[in-house]
Amino acid sequence: MLPRGILVFIFAALGLVSGVFSLENVHDFVQDVNAVQSTGDGPGGPPKVNFDSLGNLQLAIARINAYRKIHQVPDVHWNSSLAQYAANVAYPCKFRGSNGPYGEILAGSTTVTNPEWYIWFLYGEGKDYDFKNPKINDPATKRFSQIIWGGSKWVGCAFVDGCPELRYQLWCEFAPKGNVGSQLAYRNNVKPADRTQTVPGMPPTTTNM
Repeated sequence: MLPRGILVFIFAALGLVSGVFSLENVHDFVQDVNAVQSTGDGPGGPPKVNFDSLGNLQLAIARINAYRKIHQVPDVHWNSSLAQYAANVAYPCKFRGSNGPYGEILAGSTTVTNPEWYIWFLYGEGKDYDFKNPKINDPATKRFSQIIWGGSKWVGCAFVDGCPELRYQLWCEFAPKGNVGSQLAYRNNVKPADRTQTVPGMPPTTTNM
């Protein structure tokens, strides 16, 4: 269950599906979340874009790799070129997929300042993933499957603060791109969780920027 006062938007360029999550308004697909819309405007001026592998983004990558370990696939490693790409497509604040060559996950909020929290939120799609009969590029679970896609080896992320309509945004780019191929490719790359592993809990929604 999400904390009150949080509206989360997510987007994945892996098929161009977007979602606006609130109790009143769900677009394109349904996810069982308890999100209550809140209003908020950006602080004015150009947005600030962080694509440094240190600090809060380092925690987001650590969270991705914690989930990948649980699903028995190798870590992804930080790639500065992917991070620069993420920063470039994030800066205009358009909040829609870049149609680039990478596996792209995107989430934003008017209130959540912790990049790691967005990874936790997107991983939550896994509760609806069918490991035995996976759907190809499923709109409801494709961010989850990209996070733990075994064939992806590199990742770069950017976090934006100051967009006028959706102030905080996390963009992550994965290479090679996930969510490609047949059901067999999905079974080989998206593996069930090792139940002996402890799944990390929800991180705080706010953190020092």
